[in-house]
Amino acid sequence: MPYQRFVPVLLGLMDVYARQWMISLAAVFCFLPALLPAQPTTWEALTPRIPGLSEQRLRHLEQSYAVEEVEPNLLKMTHTETGMVKHVDITNHTFDFDKPPANVQVIDLINADTTLYNWKYIRKNMFPIGSLVGYPMTIGDFNNNGIPDLAGSYQIPQIFFEIADCAIAELQADSTFTIQKVYADSTPIVLANTDVDNDGLEELFFTRAAQYITNYEQSSLDSFPNIERFRHRTWELSGEVSREIFTDLDRDGYREVLYKGDDSLQPNSHQIFIAEYKPTSNTMERIFGYIPSPDWRTSRFSVGDFDIDGFWEFVTGSVTGYVYVVENTGDDIYQPTFQDTISTPNAYLTTQANDIDGNGQIEFFLGGSAFYNGVPATRIYWFEANGNNNYVKRRSFFLLGTDVLGFDLLSVYDVNSDGIDDLVCSFSFSVVMLIWNLNTNEFDLHYFDQWENFDQEIHSTNMYDVFNSGKHDLFVNVKDIVTTPRIRTYFYRPNTIVGISQDKPIHRIFNLYRNYPNPFNNNTNIGFYLPKSEKISLNIYDLNGKEVICLINKLVYASGEHSIKWNALTGNGKEVSSGIYFYVLQRENRREVRKMLLIK
Repeated sequence: MPYQRFVPVLLGLMDVYARQWMISLAAVFCFLPALLPAQPTTWEALTPRIPGLSEQRLRHLEQSYAVEEVEPNLLKMTHTETGMVKHVDITNHTFDFDKPPANVQVIDLINADTTLYNWKYIRKNMFPIGSLVGYPMTIGDFNNNGIPDLAGSYQIPQIFFEIADCAIAELQADSTFTIQKVYADSTPIVLANTDVDNDGLEELFFTRAAQYITNYEQSSLDSFPNIERFRHRTWELSGEVSREIFTDLDRDGYREVLYKGDDSLQPNSHQIFIAEYKPTSNTMERIFGYIPSPDWRTSRFSVGDFDIDGFWEFVTGSVTGYVYVVENTGDDIYQPTFQDTISTPNAYLTTQANDIDGNGQIEFFLGGSAFYNGVPATRIYWFEANGNNNYVKRRSFFLLGTDVLGFDLLSVYDVNSDGIDDLVCSFSFSVVMLIWNLNTNEFDLHYFDQWENFDQEIHSTNMYDVFNSGKHDLFVNVKDIVTTPRIRTYFYRPNTIVGISQDKPIHRIFNLYRNYPNPFNNNTNIGFYLPKSEKISLNIYDLNGKEVICLINKLVYASGEHSIKWNALTGNGKEVSSGIYFYVLQRENRREVRKMLLIK
């Protein structure tokens, strides 16, 4: 077409579609801030806008994270070693801590006297493995010798900035832990120990937080997990993955891994994924993807049957305070069932508990750390079900003086050995334990330790009854920015002389204990506790879900401790073969399930 004829045609088309073009341009400019790349900045430039940022804290952040301000006051923090991404809102919020509402508790850690609490645990020793980017160590008996083992990140002390390997340390007769096995540097983070293929051999899962989930299994019952069996690719081309948790959400006997990720090939790349172990392919296969909306920036999960309807849920929270609940509704089938908001950003802290206040409800907790009136604080909400697939916020509590930009973790342990779950919080420079007081309907501060060495940042904590004494020992995992070993763990024992109170518990909960011995040959004992007299059933099932024997069939048992022996026979008196079996304790609308290993 000659140029002279083309120009009028072009002008005519522009005239006809002028309004459509203007509308499209307006839409583009509306979404332009989201399309533009994040603006790089530096921690030093952000210092005037972050209350109380000390020189040592600044060094931790500069060494660990690259930072971009993706929206006003919203930071994207990318971990320099693992590529893990964390979004943090640094907006300064307001709250009247002097006059909180009746259902809000304020616990002032800023002015708390640590000498009133920290004597309850005595530091015993230090060993050079720990956690990285907020992943706790994994604790268990990985070689079946009856001695506790610790699996975590391990950094060779002589090397200054090398990404960590993983290692296993085992308890010694002198109460120290020594390195027994080191894994390759392609596996710097230990995720969990499990048995996804149900063959009775211990497994460890590892990740680099942005590549693969790798499975190692024992070559024999007395070895550490030493054979790489498979890798599950968590993304297709590029992206980042984090906060993996292993569980059996659909209760089919095969483990799933639940994680958040950025899969660059998806139309909406940021999703929550579930992958399940499939025996036919001998690997994990992705079975579910969920895009949290309106805010996809989530982290960490709580898992349980929170509305007690027989179907398990997972819970997660977002940087802007959205709460999402997704329920399993059948084999490999999941459905979002509940959404809410809470009045705190950075809602990444979550855990589940088994009826802390004794009202018959399972709780989940969700909250986050933010700045309030220029003070860093953590606000955590207590959720309970008030019907099928519906949840309410019963109360919330503040911890004043915590950290906003670092690593934090909320866990549940029975700290004072009374059969009731307690909350354990770890922040960049403090460890906090909270026990629910039935008389005041508030949490009591049971333990508080403020870290004094600000060259060390706490990444996570673990609690475990190392010596089978009935009391949990404490492990504090830290990273040091000055001295080696950079990754280390401090081991604390309860002060048995003047330590945890042995007062008679106010109440205990329905509880199914681990069978003993396990693994077993011919006979094992199954113990349980009933808080009141009630009708119960106790059944044994094989891996296919087929009932092997009914040990208790809807009989009324008195409150208290009970123990039932199983002699590895079916209900018809036939011997069963070696393998994994499940024992299930059922009462009314509650049940507990555990597994055991028979070896002949």
